Amino acid sequence: MTREFLRWKVILVVVAAGLFVSDAAMTIFYVHSASSIAASRQELATQSALLKLLRADVRRAHEIQQAIPKTKADCQSFEDSLTPAGSGYSVISAELQDLSQKAGLQTGSISFHPKEITVNGITELSLQASVNGNYKSVVQFVNELQHSRNHYIVDDLSLANDHGGSGVKVDLHIRSYFRAIS
Repeated sequence: MTREFLRWKVILVVVAAGLFVSDAAMTIFYVHSASSIAASRQELATQSALLKLLRADVRRAHEIQQAIPKTKADCQSFEDSLTPAGSGYSVISAELQDLSQKAGLQTGSISFHPKEITVNGITELSLQASVNGNYKSVVQFVNELQHSRNHYIVDDLSLANDHGGSGVKVDLHIRSYFRAIS
């Protein structure tokens, strides 16, 4: 009976050891697959976010492509609205004089500094002018410049020495544009 008991004991120990080894292998496999699944999920989330960004870029590029004809038409309309270069100086000079008189200002000297822009034959014109009057008139003048049919960009307004006169003297640095004569 001892022999048989010993044999059963060895069989049970071998079976128990086999179960223990298979359980350890299953645990290792589970931990490995759980980390692989987490890594795969993270990779999937990263790829999904990247795909979303790329789709947004493609959508924006498509919107820009759809807007190109309107943008070109707007640019052409702007260029057509510019004063022709041949009469530009006199038109701008007369308009500045007229706007300053309407606002109740006295206009000082006006100097022009043209700069050729090689694209589309547009000339940028920098102007320096000075006006004298009260504050309200200066504000009205600048407002009229902004609403003019000609295009003006007021780069700088600075108070200047009025040499004892009443009101304010303002030096203006303005830009405008001419189109090439076609």
